[in-house]
Amino acid sequence: MTRPLLFCLMMAAAPAAAKPVPLVELVADPIPLTSVQLKRGAVDVRVSLGFDKALLLNLQPAQALKLKPFPLIGKFKVKNPQIPGGEAVIRGNFISGDVGGTGAQKLPTIWIDKNVVAAPQQGVVSALAFDAERVRIRNLRAPAGGQTYRLARAGKGDAEVKLALGGETLRLIFDFTSERSVMNARAAGLLEREGLARRTGRVGLWSPVPAFAVPVEALRPAPGAQLAGLPLYDPVVRITRARAQELDARAAAGITGDSEDDPDAIVVTAEKEKGRGREPWILIGRDVLRFCGTVELDRPGVAWVLSCQFPA
Repeated sequence: MTRPLLFCLMMAAAPAAAKPVPLVELVADPIPLTSVQLKRGAVDVRVSLGFDKALLLNLQPAQALKLKPFPLIGKFKVKNPQIPGGEAVIRGNFISGDVGGTGAQKLPTIWIDKNVVAAPQQGVVSALAFDAERVRIRNLRAPAGGQTYRLARAGKGDAEVKLALGGETLRLIFDFTSERSVMNARAAGLLEREGLARRTGRVGLWSPVPAFAVPVEALRPAPGAQLAGLPLYDPVVRITRARAQELDARAAAGITGDSEDDPDAIVVTAEKEKGRGREPWILIGRDVLRFCGTVELDRPGVAWVLSCQFPA
């Protein structure tokens, strides 16, 4: 919902004058953290691998730092029944900031009147926002050793990896901030068709931000299922509330079974009415990344480099 604003802000961006630092090293325990120095003070933030160069802030620190939205295009309202209260006001601008001590730059900054992270952090910054050639995240909880996986990013300014699967393009992103791997309905359908996963009928909730939870259905990966060499462990798929209520009712009635019993299990009505709908995407969370000792953004090589020791 922030992409139109991010695009407008990026179009106005000035190139950074300083030379990027060679390397930034962070620790994920379990989520990597850093600070961003703005004109009127610093904010403590989480570091996300899952979106392009930007800073997302809670409303309170944005107000305390007296940030002002970009004229005309820098403020708009989004209405969605899944948002707490049914709507949110989004503001944004290019703000001068120093991410993790890598030097001042103009940073696409968005603040929302709903918290994007819980205290004590005040926001989320993209790993691509560091003015550095490489950003290396060390996961001290991961097993030592393992194999190196190099995945090309879609472009120099992109966080996502694009994979060809089953005649479609699958968007893959990584993020320590999510406990589980999450995907949309198109991606789940694609994995089913390729024999990589099956629906289970088990319903849960996924909370991408505080006070914002969406229903999900657990998937059962096929033995040895992988994407770009990375295993699938505990994935879930976003589902509609109607689908979640249906599954809960089936469970209460003692009805069991998986996708073979219910060929239309994942229903996203709006997408079906529009045709193909959104591109399939999968967020790889800590269920997979907890086995990776390092995850590195290689900016010159336009890639993510992961060193992981997965169970045999």
